[in-house]
Amino acid sequence: MKNIGTSIVTFMLTCIVSAVSGQKPMTEGTLVYKVKLTSVDDRTFKGTYIFSFKDKEMKKELKLESGYDDVTLFDFEAGKIYNLQSRNGVKYAIQLSMDELIRKQQNYSGFQLTKERKTHDVANTATYTGTVTYKNGATSEIYYTKEWKPAHATTYNRFPGANFIPLRFYYAEENGIKMSFEAERLDATPIASSVFRIPPDYKMISYDEYKQISKE
Repeated sequence: MKNIGTSIVTFMLTCIVSAVSGQKPMTEGTLVYKVKLTSVDDRTFKGTYIFSFKDKEMKKELKLESGYDDVTLFDFEAGKIYNLQSRNGVKYAIQLSMDELIRKQQNYSGFQLTKERKTHDVANTATYTGTVTYKNGATSEIYYTKEWKPAHATTYNRFPGANFIPLRFYYAEENGIKMSFEAERLDATPIASSVFRIPPDYKMISYDEYKQISKE
């Protein structure tokens, strides 16, 4: 009887380890979201939000149908973030603070995911739905995949340290802008390193320098 009990425990532990080890970090690939932004005056803007991953690097590009284009490059190994902007015909690569990003994400860290259940696939990926509850009591319904997880804890501002890739989610920014995301495509395919490089025609400056330029 003792041997049977031991065998059951061993089997259960093996299943748990297998399930965890089967979850793959997204170290290289592309994730494309359909995105909708609603302003405080109820204007709606649609577009795509493209996440590109390669080892220690990540690129986020928000492209709206209105022509707005925002690109942010992350180098997790070097601890650097650059936002690409153009002002008065001059292109700038503005260095942002990785520490500041992490500090802001602390408001959303330690969340709990409950009421999990299998649902219809999103972006041709096995999908679950559940409720995220934050430390302040706020909740959010999300759809996600357990097959993949972010390679870096700071990938998602609202889900720091997540062990899943969110596929459909919604939130409101502090400035009142509401944002919804739904994954269209998730591809674990090779990406050229050049995608993550600052273009040569961009001038690298600090955030404080850019604020000063913006006042001129």
